[in-house]
Amino acid sequence: MIYLPLCYAAPTAYYYYLINFPCQIEIFANYQRQTLANRCYIASSNGIEALAVPVEKPNGKQIIKDVKIFNATNWQMLHWRAIESAYSSSAFFEYYKDEIFKFYSQKYTFLIDFNLGLQNKILEMLNYKNLNILLSEYYNKNIETGDLDLRGRFSAKNNFSEIENITQKPYYQVFMHKYGFKPNLSILDLLFNLGNEARIYLQA
Repeated sequence: MIYLPLCYAAPTAYYYYLINFPCQIEIFANYQRQTLANRCYIASSNGIEALAVPVEKPNGKQIIKDVKIFNATNWQMLHWRAIESAYSSSAFFEYYKDEIFKFYSQKYTFLIDFNLGLQNKILEMLNYKNLNILLSEYYNKNIETGDLDLRGRFSAKNNFSEIENITQKPYYQVFMHKYGFKPNLSILDLLFNLGNEARIYLQA
């Protein structure tokens, strides 16, 4: 079993684990800032750009499944404009944009619903069905021998470009002529640039 955190438009390494191994997504951990629960990274004309979903400030500790999105700002349109600007010239943006845009045109109360909804749609668009993906029912501190705990690895504080068992194979990116290849960005980067060939890239 691979233990993963909840992520927003997670990096390609995250999807590598989702499609190749039985996975459990942690939703009972305490929410912490500077994680990928509400942050993803795309390749824009100005280099790597972070997109962060604003969340409501809790009174004390709060588990991730209870985190609410702060919808007083028009963050969805800001994110979509950034995505559109970064990938409008990519090979598969026109093909996938309408399905992705749906997640930026409706309001979500809870971060978990937005993240998992987007994740499931991306897996569906890549024709992955019946994957062995579970949600945690409690926070498990004791990981069994043979399991892999990556709950703390997908963090904005860590160098998540080099995660166990991942070979960062270069693929065409819109701005690689300007900045070179940037590994392990949001799955959106892989989707818009490779289309259904992302399946091949992600396979073990």
